[in-house]
Amino acid sequence: MKKRNLLLAAIAVLSLAFAKAQEADDCTVMLQIFAENAKARSYDEAYKQLGPLVEKCPKASAAIYQYGERIYEHRLRNNIGNEEENVKGLLKMLRTEVTDFPEIINVSKKESEIGRTMFKYNVGTVDEQFEMLQHAFDLDRESFTDPNAMITYFELAKRRYEAGTIDLQEFFDVYDNLVAQIETVQDERGKIITELLEKEAAGELTSDEQKNKEAQEINIKNYGIVMKSVNGTLGQLADCDKLIPLYEADFENKKDNEAWLSNVLRRLQAKECTDVPLYISSVKALHEINPSARTAYGLGNIAETQKEQFEYWDQALELGVSNDLQSKIHYKKGLAYKKQGQYGSAKREFIASNAAKPSFGAPFLQIANMIASSANSCGDTVFEKRAVNWVAARYANKAASVDPSIRSNALQAAASYNGRAPQSQDIFMSKEYKSGDTVSFNCWIGESVRVP
Repeated sequence: MKKRNLLLAAIAVLSLAFAKAQEADDCTVMLQIFAENAKARSYDEAYKQLGPLVEKCPKASAAIYQYGERIYEHRLRNNIGNEEENVKGLLKMLRTEVTDFPEIINVSKKESEIGRTMFKYNVGTVDEQFEMLQHAFDLDRESFTDPNAMITYFELAKRRYEAGTIDLQEFFDVYDNLVAQIETVQDERGKIITELLEKEAAGELTSDEQKNKEAQEINIKNYGIVMKSVNGTLGQLADCDKLIPLYEADFENKKDNEAWLSNVLRRLQAKECTDVPLYISSVKALHEINPSARTAYGLGNIAETQKEQFEYWDQALELGVSNDLQSKIHYKKGLAYKKQGQYGSAKREFIASNAAKPSFGAPFLQIANMIASSANSCGDTVFEKRAVNWVAARYANKAASVDPSIRSNALQAAASYNGRAPQSQDIFMSKEYKSGDTVSFNCWIGESVRVP
């Protein structure tokens, strides 16, 4: 009897093992067929297989849910089936990836997609939608790069402010953090574009690099749209006439509070509200509490002489300011040198300004302007004097490529400079230079250009 029971138990175990093996084989086959349909974009057919696959083989592969995203997005995009059910399905795909496959996918990016989807289809409350995007932002800021998620995140912050859920300062904090992230990704793209433009000018750009340059220019343009949208959403709340009364009301009570003064200065400097008594008082108060690079920069802004101003700004650079302030300091010094006609010094400062903030195109536009205005003094012949404009156009085009906020003006400037440069007939008739020759300028410009 005992042997019989043992035999039955063994058979049961083997049967269970066989069933599980069979089930595993079935899952493999189902997944293969499903994946082939999804890869071929036969989404309607793949949709029929998705439900049974999720039910019977829920943890077989992350690909089930990754393809599931595409399937539900296809259905929503083409108005196939019930929208509410499709939205639920899409959110289930995204959430399952986060909970069951966190080691495979980028959790922050998926949470951004969840928050954006909730907002788009009005799922949950404003607070729930915002908290999902906020968690994604806090979890991995470097991955928070989706332009649509950025716009949605800030729009939800605005709605929370309008509903009284957060105060103006908290709204500003969201703005500060998001703008810093936008500027970071713009700078990353701007640096890549600048390097590729240099290779293009040298005739060394490969076809793959050309595609990369074009893709990065589209990226930086999209982030420019986001920045414009964010600033437009903030509206007049962050203008000087709103900020100054907000902070003046608290100044006497908080003038010994280092954190509060730092925040005031950061915001006033960001909006260039630097010519008002509140700014001067705040700089001096903070410098007394804790002298720093930021306060040195602030004191430079209110210095009475250029010598004193430059000394404070150089001190700020030595102490280590943020890339944004570093760029501003070099740009302001460049403008001062340009005004004095010291173009060589101005160019060095403008180059340093862009190096600190690669998505800032204004320095290149300033250089272009100086170069074009030096045509009569930087060439020995009429052809060379006019050829200076090719160099000016090159800098104007750089400005347009890295900075979407000035793209239109920069392209117009580049077209104007090219119009002043030697034209095809001039090159054909020239006895000095022919197409492909190099024209060098030994004046303050210190560069050369190839004749097109």
